[in-house]
Amino acid sequence: MPPEIVGAKVEPKRLFDSVNIILSLQSKNGGLSAWEAAGFSELLEYEKNEIYNFIANAVRFIEDIQMPDGSWYGNWGVCFIYGSWFALRGLAAAGKTYHNCLAIRKAVEFLLNSQSDDGGWGESYIYCPAKKYTLLEGYRSNLVHTAWALMGLLYSGQGRKRPNISS
Repeated sequence: MPPEIVGAKVEPKRLFDSVNIILSLQSKNGGLSAWEAAGFSELLEYEKNEIYNFIANAVRFIEDIQMPDGSWYGNWGVCFIYGSWFALRGLAAAGKTYHNCLAIRKAVEFLLNSQSDDGGWGESYIYCPAKKYTLLEGYRSNLVHTAWALMGLLYSGQGRKRPNISS
């Protein structure tokens, strides 16, 4: 792409340094802190195995914190649809699909089961502190929740209306 669109070319050493910083921020449980370093250590030397391990640990973390209903708790947005959208995007970026990942299949089932009769999604913030998924009063849908759910379903790679998640 032209430099006027993407900016000047970045030196490879700067890219490697950026990767090393990202790798150093991962916690032992595979997660990443949202606002500060989880334990900044010496910068790591760039190696392919470290990147693969980083991705595998992050995938394991995302899978481990999935709620029993197939959703994920979102810490900044309201709440389970939001968290599920981010989790599905992360799993898809790591190469996971509806066909090779049970967590994605469970998330698709959660999203399809929480869809309102009008075709959209709407989630109440009231029970977020209790970590309990609750529909908006009157089973109303809203644009933002519908968009988050739609993006999550698209990232899942699942196009069928009602999937079978048991396998």
